[in-house]
Amino acid sequence: MKDTRDCIISAARHLFAQQGFHGTSVDSIAKKAGVSKGALYWHFSDKFELYSTVLVLEIDRMKDIFKSTFEDATDAKEFIQRRGMLILMAFERDPETMLIWMDLLIQAKRGKEEFKNMAKDLASCIKKSMDEGVCIDLADERQESVFLLLRLVVFGLLSCQGSLLDTGEAIDSWKQIVDLVMRGDE
Repeated sequence: MKDTRDCIISAARHLFAQQGFHGTSVDSIAKKAGVSKGALYWHFSDKFELYSTVLVLEIDRMKDIFKSTFEDATDAKEFIQRRGMLILMAFERDPETMLIWMDLLIQAKRGKEEFKNMAKDLASCIKKSMDEGVCIDLADERQESVFLLLRLVVFGLLSCQGSLLDTGEAIDSWKQIVDLVMRGDE
């Protein structure tokens, strides 16, 4: 049973990445997974539950990326630069991840509450994962602003990576921006 479920999730992940939530049908997922619609519905009550499962697995993947501790990082700036580089390299290795996230953000912008909630949960998870283990000697209100700015930069770079920027350019841009932000008022 676990193998069937995994095949369905894998097929759905690929199709959601390539065609988006609304462009993907339950029939196409079942066909790609090599299972009947009945088998698909045995494991998932509907397409939205399957989409949610794919997104939860994407969040878990992101958490795994952030498990690196970088104990040899000499300061907060280097630590943050490495975290961003990890994200950019992970998305280069698996471009479907970004396509899935972009589709979620598009669905949330269209206003459906379930998608908005999922997007907020995803952003919260990323915020927590990125901020975890980072200690910067800044006033609390400034630290929050710095982290917000850096998260927005990562999202921006990720959305351009593979189209307007190659990964090397995205990493170079990330390092330069972190350097500028961390210098602050110097």
